[in-house]
Amino acid sequence: MAGQLRVLAAEQQAGGSGTRWRATAPAEQRFRITQLVDEAREQLVELRGVHSGTTAEVARTLLEHLSESADLIDQALVHTAAAAVASGVALKEVAQWSRLPAEELAAVLALGEGED
Repeated sequence: MAGQLRVLAAEQQAGGSGTRWRATAPAEQRFRITQLVDEAREQLVELRGVHSGTTAEVARTLLEHLSESADLIDQALVHTAAAAVASGVALKEVAQWSRLPAEELAAVLALGEGED
């Protein structure tokens, strides 16, 4: 009993860092994050060998695929940040890891942009 209390106290102080991802992030959210990352990967794989043709054709193809991949990664980032914060990880830490100002991340999460 005393060991469990120490573990619970340590988890509360650690801000969710002692909890398990699968136990705290809903399966649907984990699936959506994986799906977004996989879609981004597919977009990037399609760029292999896209270096022949006119400059405009190659640039258009590269930029369209890179832009789509970046959008998918941004969505995955927001979903992951939302799951982490909801699981008790400090917003300040999540913001640092995602390279976003804490205020900006808080605003994005408040707007529910992690929802599709």
